[in-house]
Amino acid sequence: MKRGYDVFGKAYGVMLRNDLHAVNSIDHKLLQEMILVEEQSLEYLYKPFVQAKNMQSHALYSFAQQFRGGHTRQTIENILHYCSDIALHYDVPFEQMYFGGTEMEILKRGTDWCADMARVGVVLLLCNGIPARIVYLANPSKAYNGHVVVEAYYEGKYGVCDFIYGYCFNDGKPLDVYELMCDKQHFDRYPRDYASFYSAAAISEYDPMEENCYEISGPNQYYLNLMNGNHGGKWIMGEDCD
Repeated sequence: MKRGYDVFGKAYGVMLRNDLHAVNSIDHKLLQEMILVEEQSLEYLYKPFVQAKNMQSHALYSFAQQFRGGHTRQTIENILHYCSDIALHYDVPFEQMYFGGTEMEILKRGTDWCADMARVGVVLLLCNGIPARIVYLANPSKAYNGHVVVEAYYEGKYGVCDFIYGYCFNDGKPLDVYELMCDKQHFDRYPRDYASFYSAAAISEYDPMEENCYEISGPNQYYLNLMNGNHGGKWIMGEDCD
């Protein structure tokens, strides 16, 4: 199985190593441990039995109970609406943003950064007894074209949830990221560019109950150059050079 920063190729490996989260943070650890979704890894990644973590001692456990619905999918949709609403109304210049920290810290300051909101989504799901994990997406044929979502386990299988846009992929059953990658017809009702994120995917299991590093960071020079540059879908900082 392919694991770590380079699962999407050399150029994306350079980009991910320059991720703006603190070097020793849980966010980099999750990148280092992600496993590429491909035929060779499917049996390992999609085991038939998934057990929820005990989250009762987590700082957000009591807060998360307000989202509990009459059934699991309703709980997921309640959390999706809450998180995507935060992202929708977040209006802070990139240069002034903060990244990482605990999920409580992320919620207090707000964010529209997909990796941070995905981690929040995972924790709120886990606190409601719904197994969940981080999914990294990338389009290897286009530079700087990535996104981070979540797979939640309900109704007997994994289904993708996007906590920035509020999407819950379900077509009579939850749709996991591999199914979405294989059949782009599932994106017919979504914005045209959105499906391109699902060209390649990697999964990382996040355990919020472990002793993780939650150091907060600001934008690094790599991302300042990226956000202020006009890359046009091309690598502009030599990421693809041998």
